Formats: sequence, C-alpha cells, structure tokens
Amino acid sequence: MITVFADKKEAGTLEYLPDEREYIYNYSCDNPVSLRMPFSVKSYVSRFHIHPIFDMNMPEGYLFSLFKNLLTKEYGEINDYILFTHLSKSIDGYLTYENQLPSEENQYPYLEDVLKSTDENLFNQLVKLFLNRSAVSGVQPKVLTSFFDKAALSCKEYIVKSFTDEYPDLAENEFFCMNAMKYAGIPVPIFKISDNKKLFVTQKFTYNSSNNSFYGFEEFCVLFDFNKEQKYNGSYEQLAKAIYKISTSKENDLKIFFKMIIMNFLLKNGDAHLKNFGILYTADKKKRFLAPAYDVVCTTVYLPHDKPALTLYGGKIWVKKQTLIRFGVEYCLLDTACALTLFDECVEAVLLIKREITQYILDNVAFKKTGEKMIRIIDFSLSENLNTTFKELPDGIL
Repeated sequence: MITVFADKKEAGTLEYLPDEREYIYNYSCDNPVSLRMPFSVKSYVSRFHIHPIFDMNMPEGYLFSLFKNLLTKEYGEINDYILFTHLSKSIDGYLTYENQLPSEENQYPYLEDVLKSTDENLFNQLVKLFLNRSAVSGVQPKVLTSFFDKAALSCKEYIVKSFTDEYPDLAENEFFCMNAMKYAGIPVPIFKISDNKKLFVTQKFTYNSSNNSFYGFEEFCVLFDFNKEQKYNGSYEQLAKAIYKISTSKENDLKIFFKMIIMNFLLKNGDAHLKNFGILYTADKKKRFLAPAYDVVCTTVYLPHDKPALTLYGGKIWVKKQTLIRFGVEYCLLDTACALTLFDECVEAVLLIKREITQYILDNVAFKKTGEKMIRIIDFSLSENLNTTFKELPDGIL
C-alpha cells in the first residue's frame, strides 16, 4: 500500500488488486490529489492502468527500458504498481508518497561541475546515481537529479537530457527552441546546456520559492483523464477550451497558449502533445494557471514527414497563418488585431533564433548539419507555409 500526501498532508492510499488488475485509490480525508479527483467517500477505481495523476510521473522510452530490466530481474514481472512503488518514495513535489521500501540517500553533485564536465560518460553516471528517483516522463534519454547550485547556495531538482545517434544534436536543438519561446514572451523554466553540448539541463518549475512549497501540477493527459498512451488524442481547440474552464487568469493564459501554438507550428515541433502542456495551481486551488513551455524541439529535423501532435480544425497538418489567426480569435479570446500582433512577435522570435543559429554554426562546426536544417525549416515556415497549408514538409526542404 502507498500512502499519498498532498501539500505535505495525508490524503489517502493507493492499492493494487493483481487478480482484478484494478488500481484503487481511497481518500482518508478531504485533501484532493488532483483537480480530476475531488474528495469522495467512494473509491476511485482504475482498471488496467494506474490513475492518470500517478501515471503522469511514470517513465517512458529510455528510462522505462532501464526500469523494466531492473525490476523484472527483482520481481519476475513489472506492472504500473511495482514501478510506481519503486519510484514514488523519492518523488518530491506537491504530491509525496510513503511505502514499505526504504528511501535512498544521494550525494548531490554541483550543477556547475556537471555543466563544465568533459566526461563523455557523465550522463550514464548520473543515470546510475539517480535512476531510482527519476519519476519523469518522456521517451528521450533523461534523468531527474538534484544539483547543488553554488550561486544560489541551495539544492534544486533538474531534468538532465541526453540524446542518441538517432537524434543528433538534440540538446542544442532544444536549447535554441526554448530560447525562441523565451524571446516570444512565453514563460519558460530555467534551462542550460552543458559546455560540451551533450546535455540539456532544465530546472523543475513546480517549486514555489515565495513560500517554500510546491505548486500542484497536472498535464492535460491527467486533466482529460487519459493515460500516457493517449497523449496524441485530442485537439488544440480542446486544450484552449480546457484552459478557459480551469484557469483563473483566462485571458493571459490563452494569449500565452496562442503564442505556444504559433511557435510550435513555426518551429515545426511535432511533439506538442497532451503531456507537454499543463496547469499549475496553489494548494488552496484559488490560483490556477498555465505552466511554462517545456520540451520544445524542432522534430522535423529528424522526422521530415512529422506532423503536429494534435489536430487543429480536424487535421494534423501544418496550417497557414490565416488558420492560426482564426484559432486565436475563435478559441483564445483575441480580436484579429491582437492575434496578428502576437503572431508578428512570434515571427520576430523565430527570426532572432535563425540569426543566432547562423552565427553559432561558425564556431560550432559539428552542429552545422542540424543547424542548417533548422534554418531551412524556419525559412519554409516564414515563406510558403505562411500562405499555404501543408500536410508535411515538401520534399527538398531538407
């Protein structure tokens, strides 16, 4: 049995019935663990999959493969409950957990040392050190770590991402895309790239430094009551409607969301799915607002035929400017003039990144192939794709 705490106060218990393959959550007091799971005397029962609020932290891809090998050897099998039991003891956030497994003590490296390291095996060392506390989703190689920040004189949690030969230069790709989001006036977490360009490091954004607590955070997979396998289901219109319904700062959040969508289309990020948007909220639930942008990458560099992760006006296609403006007016509480102004701000941000990539390539020849592809994709977004909708990148762009 796993005891669940919300904002450091006991909330309830999570159990698993293997014969029925049922995950059962029972509240012990009125302290909701999710916006989708208000207090109830009745059990919350989920068959075959752990509840979305707990599934949100489950590893995918690279990390899941590591855990599968580790836990199958120990237990002879693996299911969501075994994996979550193993991970939950180390989760630090708005939701925390206690179970029968002992917690592990780690020595925390210095952030500055990691960023400056030339050790080619550093990421593997971090995985070995922090694997058992890496309750973080996403398919790319990543690990959740704690670093001591000399400048801040404090220890904070960071997500460290690496990449495989299949997706070269992914750290630099994400670094430029996240800078583009920032230049467009979109909130982003603190992020850095290592000196050797092998690691992209981003600080977890759920910590509320004003009162030394954590914001509640729920991805839209959770808010739509989906598990991670359903992250590509739905539309950007549904996201906008949900933000309007949930947020306590609707106009500002929808304006930011509109910019997020524009930037993902201009950068040709085909992975802006339901797990890559979320809502933050205070413990009393009185403030609920859109989470900063995260996990933004130009995916078409690696997958030229990639498409948007969710539908817009019924299709997963790279729509033209007019359609994006229409979306802003119809779903994001904008008038046409405001939508056009915000679009222009996003174009300026992308042009700035194009200039930065062009200059960066001169001093970082190893990034030349990927960087030039990103430039050609940006040029396509700001030329043919402005006035014409495309199902995918035309042949010859890359």
